[in-house]
Formats: sequence, structure tokens, C-alpha cells
Amino acid sequence: MPAPRHPEGRAPRSALLAAALGLGLLSGCATVPGGMPALPFAGPSATALPNPLGPLEPPRARAWPDPLQDVLNQRARGFGLVNAPELQRYLNGLYARLKAEAGVPGWPGGVHLLASESLDAYATAAGNLYVSLPWLTSVESEDELIALLGHEFGHVYLHYHQLEGAIEGADMAAGTVGLGVAIARKTGQVAGWNQLDSLMAAYSLGKGLATTVYSRTQESAADGFALNLSLKLRYSYEHGAKAFLERIASWEEGNRRREKERQDKLLAAMRADALAKAQKSAGAGKPPDAVQLRMAQATGELEGTINATLQGWGFGLEEVMGKLRSDHPEITGRIDTLARAVDAAPAAQTSTDPIVAPLAAARKEKRTAAILANYALAFRALGAPGDPASLTAARRATMEPTATHAVPLFALYTVLGQQPGAQSRRIVDPGQMLEANFRSEPDRAWKLYTVRGAGLRASHGTPAAKKVLESGLAYFGKAEDAWPDAIRFYGETQGWDEAKRRAADCSKQFRRAAARCTAAAVSPAEQAEADRKSQAKAENLIDRVTKKK
Repeated sequence: MPAPRHPEGRAPRSALLAAALGLGLLSGCATVPGGMPALPFAGPSATALPNPLGPLEPPRARAWPDPLQDVLNQRARGFGLVNAPELQRYLNGLYARLKAEAGVPGWPGGVHLLASESLDAYATAAGNLYVSLPWLTSVESEDELIALLGHEFGHVYLHYHQLEGAIEGADMAAGTVGLGVAIARKTGQVAGWNQLDSLMAAYSLGKGLATTVYSRTQESAADGFALNLSLKLRYSYEHGAKAFLERIASWEEGNRRREKERQDKLLAAMRADALAKAQKSAGAGKPPDAVQLRMAQATGELEGTINATLQGWGFGLEEVMGKLRSDHPEITGRIDTLARAVDAAPAAQTSTDPIVAPLAAARKEKRTAAILANYALAFRALGAPGDPASLTAARRATMEPTATHAVPLFALYTVLGQQPGAQSRRIVDPGQMLEANFRSEPDRAWKLYTVRGAGLRASHGTPAAKKVLESGLAYFGKAEDAWPDAIRFYGETQGWDEAKRRAADCSKQFRRAAARCTAAAVSPAEQAEADRKSQAKAENLIDRVTKKK
């Protein structure tokens, strides 16, 4: 579709400002890919149609990272992984068939389940595939599941696992360069935003740019790879690769609506916060003077303009700009590419019925069915922790076989925190229930150690919290994602010099986490100074924007 036109053929000043700010923030990021002017904003680059039945290109030699260490890293992120042995056995059987068909049956790596309610899937350089529970509950056939696993395996086979590192680098670079780490820390705490925090909404743009650079051809290549293997394994294109991409498209449409609603709320809160700060600066009982009011209004308007413009880029211009905000760009175009490839190969057009029985049997297996049902209850409770019905759902979620799983335990802990009257008199410390997770090695999640530690620090003091955190580090100490939380804790309890020492050690041991560890060692005084400088930049920027100086 053509780009929206504006009077005299020019983009509105707000859009130019937002673009300049967003790209300006990225210009100093070593981890954001270069060559930004060459980005194919007008559409996908031309690529040859994949041969759906032809030979695969030979795999490149590579040095494999430790698959078990890779799993530990993933378990330190979010709520970690779901321990579902029978379901994983089924998935690993499918993965083994894909490897064998590709001629690499001895390659390492397995399939692991993400404890996430989003439609997530990714591969790592260790050969591991990570798939969220909603994929397992929503796919309608084994054909579609093979397409999903084949696509992620394609990233491993084609040596495209650098994509994960590129996006991680863009996350950190766009989140820290120049003006702060606001998005990473404060998205859920709007009242704490300073006057330039909203400029870091460029994070979304930055990540989108990096993803676009690295994934346009890679995603298409992975699609073709998956189609090739699935057809050779006698699976259907219609019920497999096509259904897989259509499911992503449907989910992303709903996700865009949810993201727009979130941004609208954030925008309104930032504008109100800017005016509230002006009133506070003026003093109790006094109206803000003209300069303060202008500063607050301009700040709110500037923040609003930038966020609204980025929102426009994310939603109004996605088709033109190649779905900058998506990890899987231009789904419709990808579907069309595969369809043309199949049309050009008559031998690939054999119509087959979907294969549903093995998938249905795997989902109906007793323990698997209970795990899926309990996670659904837990996520429902987390979505509305104040609802009385959520208490029943959360309690049922913590029954076997998920009595030691992180998400169900956290759901019940959260609901009890929102509904203190529902707690039994025998429950003196609801946080104790989280420790059931610590006692089950296959289910441990780093997040629960941090939550439990924070609760103990507030109620029992630092020694009790330190004991929990260090017991978690004894297990997760080799997982890079655990260290920023630990460094922040040591800074708050043992001094910021100690935090900086540990951050230096972290940077040496975990290169990818170096920036996050360094940021975690920033003291409140140092942050206050950074905020002061940001305030000065804000005043200067707003004066220039509003031409009042």
C-alpha cells in the first residue's frame, strides 16, 4: 500500500522528529546492524522461490554451544520452562524425524516448552527449539506442528541462529544508549517516568529495525526449508506450512490491537504525569508559573507526539515498512511465496488429509492433559488476580502434576496478595509456597527466587533474602540472565562498589550480558545524576522544539 500523504507532500513535523530521535538513538549502537539507509522499507527484497522438493544446501560447519547450558540460560528467563516429559518425548520424536530427513541425525538439541502464554517459538545456536504452550494447544494437526518445528530448525540448519543474538543486542542497545533504561524498568510503573523516558519508546523502533535487517531473507529461507522437509515427510502444505503462517498472522493481528490499547493508556498517563510534576515543582497551593507549565505541557505533548508517531509506524505503516514491529515480517507475503513455490512444482501438489491422531493422543495423555489444563487456569488467574474466581483457579493450578511449577505457584501467590482476606489463618507467609519450586530441580525458575527474596527482604530483612538469592545462584550462577538481578541486590544490600565488582566479573564471564550487568550496578545517586542530565536535555530539547527560547 502507498505511504499516507500529507499537505505539500511532506510528513508531519512530529513524524520527522520521532524518526530523527529514534534513528538518532540508534546511531551510536554498536550492536544495531549497520547500513540503515539500505533497509528495504518499501517492501521485501526479491528472493528466488524455494524448491519445495529439491536437495537442501549442505550444512555449514559450526562449533556447538553446550545444549544443557543453553537450557539453563532459558530457564533463567521469565518463568523458565515447563517440565512435561511425555509431551516433550513426542515433540523430540518429530524433531528427530526432521533432523534425519535433513541428513543430520546426530546434531544436538531438543525441543523445550516455554512457560509463556504468548505464541512464542525460537531456536538457539545450541540446536535447541523453544516452543510456548499456546502453540501446542492451538495447532490443529501434526502437519502444522511439523511446519513450526521445521521452520525453527531451519534457523539452526541454515546457521541463522545469529538472529537471537542480534535482537538481544538491539534490546540492550536501544534500551540503554544515551538517555536511560526506561522501557526495560519502568513500563509498568508509569508514575516513575522522567521527562525523557518516553523518548525510549524508540526501543520498539530500534528492535524492529534490527529484526527487519536480520530476518527478512532468513524467515523466508526457514519457511522454504520447513516446506521442503514437511513435503518429503509426506505432510500437507495446506494443513502444514500454510496453516502455520496463517496462525501467526491471526495472532499478530490480535496482538497489534492489544499493543495499541496498552500504548494509548501509557500515553495518557505520561501526559498526566508531566502536568503533575509541574504542579509539584511550583509548590503546594501554587499554580505552576508560565515556564513550568510550558515545560510540562511541551513535555507531555512531545512524549505524546513521539509515542503516537511510533504507534503510527507500528500500526499505520506496518505493511509499507515491512512489519518493523514483528519478529516474523510480512506473513501474507511469505504465504504467497510458498504458494507460488508449490504451484510451480506439480509433484508437491499432492492433496493429503491432515494428520491429527498422534497430536490428539499426545495432548490427551494423562499427565500432559493435566499440565495443559493447570497452566490455562494459572494464566487465567494471573490475568485477573482480584477476581474471586481466580482464587479457585489458582488453587486448582497448584495441584499435581504442577504443584512445583513456577507459573501456578506464582499465580496463587499473586492472587493471595490481591485477596488477603482469602488467606487461611494457617498461612503466615504466603511466599513460603514459592519455595516448593526450589525443591524440584526440573521445575526451578530464577524468577521465583527473585520474587521470594524481595518479599523476605521487606518482611524479614536482608539476611533472609540473601540466603534465598544465593541458594538460587548456586543453581543458576552459570546462567547469564540471573546476574543483573543479583548485582542489583548486592548493590542495594552490600554497597554499589560491591555491585560494580560483581558487574565486572559478569561482563568477563558473560559477554552478551555485559551491558545489562553494568546497568544493574548503577547506584541511586548515579541514576539521579543521569536523570538530572536528562532533565537538562529535556529542557533544551523542548525549548528548541517549541521555539520559545
